[in-house]
Formats: sequence, structure tokens, C-alpha cells
Amino acid sequence: MIKGSVSMTRDEWVRVCGARLQVHGITNFSPLEIADVGRQSSGVSLSSPPLGLLGNALKLINVLQWLRNEGEVASVLVNSWWRSPEYNEAIGGVANSMHLTLGAADIVKKGLWPSEVADLLEDSPYKDDLGIGRYKTFTHVDIRGMLGRNAPARWGTNG
Repeated sequence: MIKGSVSMTRDEWVRVCGARLQVHGITNFSPLEIADVGRQSSGVSLSSPPLGLLGNALKLINVLQWLRNEGEVASVLVNSWWRSPEYNEAIGGVANSMHLTLGAADIVKKGLWPSEVADLLEDSPYKDDLGIGRYKTFTHVDIRGMLGRNAPARWGTNG
């Protein structure tokens, strides 16, 4: 667990995060997309993120909402957003992963190949602040530049 954070149950997370999303008028993304609290991998259970990181999620939601509005199909599916350090290690994530900040998501946009999603992000108004990872079955997007990290960053190839 991250120092200074208080872990919540799945139900508490849904209630608290849901209320914060509602205050900001966010209806297209849910608390369990942001953090699937209780998800298991290699015997490690995903804990809730610190509430102080929710501002990062809101910034990423702006990018994802932009992506959602591009093209004929509006659906953006989130495979992985928040990762606690323990969970990130269990799934083999990099030590300084942007997922640890609530500032990254691995996504799929229905009707598009991951390479097409990455290309859309390359043309977005946010492109200079983004990390974009190209993978066979999903696209990684993060807001590193908005959080003071070096940006832009690009890696991977769609195969």
C-alpha cells in the first residue's frame, strides 16, 4: 500500500469514487474501470488507490473522453487503469509505471485496431503530453507530461 493511503473495500471504493465522478459530471467511466478493487493476480489482490490521486484520473478521463468522441463508435474499454505497487509487481509491470499514479490506462476502442487507436492519440490535442504504447491487443495511454514527467514518450509496435 502507498504511504498515507487508506485502503477501501470494493463497495467503499465504488461509493466514494462514484460520488466524485458524479460531482465532475463523468458518466462514461465507472469506479471499477478506474480501479477494479479486489481483482486478483498471482495471489495479489488489487487495493484501492489513494483518493489524492483521483485528480490524475480526471485528467486521463479528459483524454479518454476525447478518444471516445472520435470516430463512429464511442465505446472505449479499459483493460487496466490503477495498479497498486504490489499488484503491478505481480503482473510484471515496470517499477515506475504510470499506472501507479492513476495516470495510465490500457485500452481498446471498439471497431478499431490498437494501431488505429494509437494513431488517433498521435493526432489528439494532448499528444505532446502523452505516453503511447503500441501493443498487439491494446493501446497504452498515459498523461505523463501533465504529471511532470518527460513527454512525449512512444514505444512498442502493433503486430
